[in-house]
Amino acid sequence: MREKAANVVEAADRVLTLMEILRRDGILHINAAARELGVAPSTVHRLVQTLVFRGYAVQSLDRTYAPGPAIPRGGPGTDWAGLVGRWHSVLEDVARAAGETVHLVVRDGDSALFLDSVVGAQALSVASRAGRQLPAERNSAGKILLAHMPTESLLPLYAQRSDIDFEALQSRLESVRRQGFGLSIAESERGITAIGVRLNDSGDTPVAVAVSGPSMRFDRRRALAVLPVLHRLATIA
Repeated sequence: MREKAANVVEAADRVLTLMEILRRDGILHINAAARELGVAPSTVHRLVQTLVFRGYAVQSLDRTYAPGPAIPRGGPGTDWAGLVGRWHSVLEDVARAAGETVHLVVRDGDSALFLDSVVGAQALSVASRAGRQLPAERNSAGKILLAHMPTESLLPLYAQRSDIDFEALQSRLESVRRQGFGLSIAESERGITAIGVRLNDSGDTPVAVAVSGPSMRFDRRRALAVLPVLHRLATIA
């Protein structure tokens, strides 16, 4: 282990060490990272939340953390920071037109990964989801991304999922593909309605945009009413 210089800022060094763990292992466990840093788990948790806020980490369903969109991953089509830069202004346009929170989403395995969000102007709005992962099959943007996948690519994602009836999922996704949008009403988050469409992006990574709002205001009827806005702006090359 390298000896620290006297002028090293401790908090910054710890954050950078956590980023090194994410790059090295592809996963971060709070307790294991706390032992490696020699600090309390609560300290690591606070530092990791900063990484999540900045897009360097995402929290998984099992409460571990994975590299976020700000940490480049190997292979083609993984320039997620580039996607954010290319589409952020479109998200702002959609948010102004729809009056609700808008998200940029890619698929990461069987999860929908939120790369960017523009929060709606209303006092009660859905918060930013940037850096979060939600089950793709229960998420509006995740549904439309899954719906455009061939069966041979979709099957391995759900082969080990005992909670998923794959044939029923295929049937639902076929309906999503035909209608051209994904709709989620309290499926991934209670009290939230969201609608998502696939973007016309020329890159290798399929991308979707979703509008979400509190179900008490943004119900099915209002969600469907923003579809023309989504389809118009989502076709920008």
